Amino acid sequence: MPRLGVPNLDPNLEESLFADMQKVEALLRSHIEGEYPLVIETSRHLVEAGGKRLRPLLTLIAAQFGDPTKFGIIESAVVCELTHLATLYHDDVMDEAPLRRGVESANNRWGNSVAILTGDYLFAKASQLLADLGPEAVRLQAKTFERLVIGQINETQGKTAGLSMIDHYLQVVSDKTGSLIATSARFGALLSGAEPKVVDVLTKFGEKVGIAFQIADDLLDV
Repeated sequence: MPRLGVPNLDPNLEESLFADMQKVEALLRSHIEGEYPLVIETSRHLVEAGGKRLRPLLTLIAAQFGDPTKFGIIESAVVCELTHLATLYHDDVMDEAPLRRGVESANNRWGNSVAILTGDYLFAKASQLLADLGPEAVRLQAKTFERLVIGQINETQGKTAGLSMIDHYLQVVSDKTGSLIATSARFGALLSGAEPKVVDVLTKFGEKVGIAFQIADDLLDV
């Protein structure tokens, strides 16, 4: 069974990615620590519940197209995972979901207000890491956050006149899921110093992976 869940990886690449994913996990867990016990408890809730860690892994894979040892790659991978986790807290409030990743959802356990504020806290922690990665990284995250919000609004609002149900659905999943996965790939390529054309191709690839991932996930719920 592949350690990263990716079959047929070159053994040396798998070893390198696995080591870097351990660094991501360590930083993810240490960075959410703070002075307030309840905030620490609620923030740890979904981190410790596990998850695929698809976004940080994609950041690390994309970094292989440049220098994967450069500063900011591990940090940006954690930014992407923190952003993803924050959106899960907010999504569960909006969906009134009782479970997330096989455990009781934060909103079900602590109430909507605490769940929303925990998501906000994780966004803040992501921003702290992001501040050291430069203005281009900050702009990229801001644009991604904008798309995440627009996707959620469009999903909540429903289909608009003149737009088919399929087009509406694809627009929503592109913004809600594709945008952050695209950004995960872009961070890795950009911060590793990959060629601009490679950065753009990997960004488009990440978006398509995100859309396909969400479609597959939605089909499992049918």
